[in-house]
Amino acid sequence: MSGSPSSGATAIGSSPGRSSLPRLPAIDIARGIAIVGMVIYHTAFDLYAEGLIAVDVDNDLYWKVFARSVAGAFLVLVGVGLVLAGRRGIDWPRYWRRVAFIAAGAAAVSLATWFFDSGTFVYFGILHEIAVASVLALPFLAAPWWLIAPLAAAIIAAPWFLTNPVFDTPALWWLGLSTDVRATLDYVPLLPWFGVVLAGILIGRLIVRHAAAIATWRLADPLARLLRLAGRWSLVIYLVHQPLIYGLVHLAAITFPPGPALVRAHFVSECRAAVCHSAEASCVGYCGCLFDSLYGTDLYPPRRAEDLSADQASRQHGIVAECHAEWP
Repeated sequence: MSGSPSSGATAIGSSPGRSSLPRLPAIDIARGIAIVGMVIYHTAFDLYAEGLIAVDVDNDLYWKVFARSVAGAFLVLVGVGLVLAGRRGIDWPRYWRRVAFIAAGAAAVSLATWFFDSGTFVYFGILHEIAVASVLALPFLAAPWWLIAPLAAAIIAAPWFLTNPVFDTPALWWLGLSTDVRATLDYVPLLPWFGVVLAGILIGRLIVRHAAAIATWRLADPLARLLRLAGRWSLVIYLVHQPLIYGLVHLAAITFPPGPALVRAHFVSECRAAVCHSAEASCVGYCGCLFDSLYGTDLYPPRRAEDLSADQASRQHGIVAECHAEWP
């Protein structure tokens, strides 16, 4: 993700460097705020994954809005960064190095998550989107606003109108028009998110128009300085923070394992999302019944039927039937 006048075209991926034009501290700070938001989200996600909090971060509405807001902020800054980088002509060697660096980071994330969990590896996440969008957005730098604005709106709306099974082949999942995609830890497809990058180009033009005034905005307090520094090193922070946070959270879960009440709340949350997708009392009661019947036995945590012995499978089937009868 970029956004600085001296960087190429990405909001994550800026690093300190010299340029013929001064950096805008406000853009670095905005990017710093976005990376802090991403760290907060991933910390909460890992806490839930380790059972240390009960809120299902992946499915909770407020966390979903928060995550999409953070991703949107980064992608707006991609468009802003392109405009700022092109104020006196883009430094193409630097630009392509930056895009290659982002693409390499995206490949590293895919590879690492594949080894971590091949069932949910990241095949097209935020870094993949940034790398592709940084190139696709180039022709629009010279386009008139009246062309970019409706096109951005159409791209953002496209998944609601153009989603079709014809796009369900894995080779087309990155477009964002599939009706069914493989589960993944991070999914930021071209549509609708490229429309957000185009919106960032329009915002970038407004920033350029008022660049002289914006350049004078230099907060001197320690927090602003830290945010500015984080914004300038956002790609490094992005690549490092998740394994670091996961390691710390995993260590905390081993050292201070969650108690039965938290384990139950986590189980019920997972069960609701997987089984009945509802917060109704019958769904909560059913999931609670399952936990109370399975916890402390050789059937917990629940496993697939093929991973159970015949006796275990029979007992698990009986528990499920009893809970269904009690909470239809």
